[in-house]
Amino acid sequence: MISISENQFRDHLFNHHKETLSGLIVGRREPVEWTEDGFPTIQFLLQRRTEQKINEILDNLKGLVLTAKELKLERNVPHPTRVDLFGISASTGITIIELKKSEQTERQAFTELLAYSNHFCSIFPGLKESAITSILVAPMETRTAKDAYVQELVSNAKNLLALIPHQNGNDFTLKVFYPAPSYYAYFENNILNDASMICVALEFPLIEGWIDSDLNSENRSPPDYTKDALNTIANSIAQRLASEGFHALIYANQKWGEIATLFPNPNVIVVAAMNPFSSYRTAIHDGRIYGNSDEGRISQVQAIYDQLTEDGKDYYWVDTMESHFHDNLMRVVSEQFEHCFQNKKQEPIHFELSCPDWYGLKTSFVDSVSTHNLNIYSTGLLREIYLEYMNHVFKTGIDEIFYYDDLPIYGYKMLTPFLAVWQIFSGLGYEEDNSVCEMGDEDET
Repeated sequence: MISISENQFRDHLFNHHKETLSGLIVGRREPVEWTEDGFPTIQFLLQRRTEQKINEILDNLKGLVLTAKELKLERNVPHPTRVDLFGISASTGITIIELKKSEQTERQAFTELLAYSNHFCSIFPGLKESAITSILVAPMETRTAKDAYVQELVSNAKNLLALIPHQNGNDFTLKVFYPAPSYYAYFENNILNDASMICVALEFPLIEGWIDSDLNSENRSPPDYTKDALNTIANSIAQRLASEGFHALIYANQKWGEIATLFPNPNVIVVAAMNPFSSYRTAIHDGRIYGNSDEGRISQVQAIYDQLTEDGKDYYWVDTMESHFHDNLMRVVSEQFEHCFQNKKQEPIHFELSCPDWYGLKTSFVDSVSTHNLNIYSTGLLREIYLEYMNHVFKTGIDEIFYYDDLPIYGYKMLTPFLAVWQIFSGLGYEEDNSVCEMGDEDET
């Protein structure tokens, strides 16, 4: 800890370490390595990926130059917002540093950092918050600050670094804060579980000449132009979901030729998204919050629930939020689908939305086995996990899902083919009897 005031510490850093801030940083370590037999857990993959990101930020700080202190962001108001330290480099871009000396004030830090980042994005249109480096110098002693830090790093992919200040006489150091493994275990326990996924299926008819079935195909596969169209639609929806912050798997499938004739809508876009408000994780009975989740998280939800009005408790806000989340998912999927089918004739393509049970859909013969399953796209955390899996396999040659010799030479061949992606996620998170063997064929492995 430091004995001087925040203002004195800020001035010291600016006056004496404008170009040498990285020289004060201690405690850097290499990312965790997997030393056990078998394939790494999701918890490990997330931890290693996050620690690699922290170290990349540390490397980029070597060229940082502090160019302002108490930078005012709003000059036309009586009490403008002030950034403690502002810097820039070719590696970090805009760099914002917020100093918090005590655990009481560090709780405000992430809100302030997010506000600062948002301000720069508003005055430089097109700039994303992920392109701004935000640094919190604080004790990192409160659960709130730690939770917020991990959330922003892991879920929201922010360029964020936490440093703990220490003073020894006139010497100062900034120790790197690496989140404990338990934080990543929380994410692992809440993803890739059937009960924690929410599913939307958008069904629509064949469109002659544009999206046809395999009936007239010699190889019992949809025409290439059909597969291109369905993959493009699924990819478009995936990009929209990514921009909206959903963690999801998205793919298109089409029922086999003979079976397709029995259905008015044989084409389906399937979206399976992580549901943050799943009743499997958070439920209530007689005023008590329970669920298959970390006890600390359950107690935090309980504390919020206990402070609601009686009407609010009757309304049960978690149920309401889950309903809103599902409605929003359906809205985004349908809007992007309609965008894909704008046409000169102004003739909308009729479609139907349903919300099937994710496990039931995966194991249904009609919905998943007797279908042509096309490319599968992932967003958010699911994409991060998958990319980390690929990195591990190509780096180490260790794999429990494929025979290593069967892997393609280049990683791009594994990014979207249905069988490859699905089998990997099956091995990482799904029960054995829910595996890809029940999911039918795949056209472009």
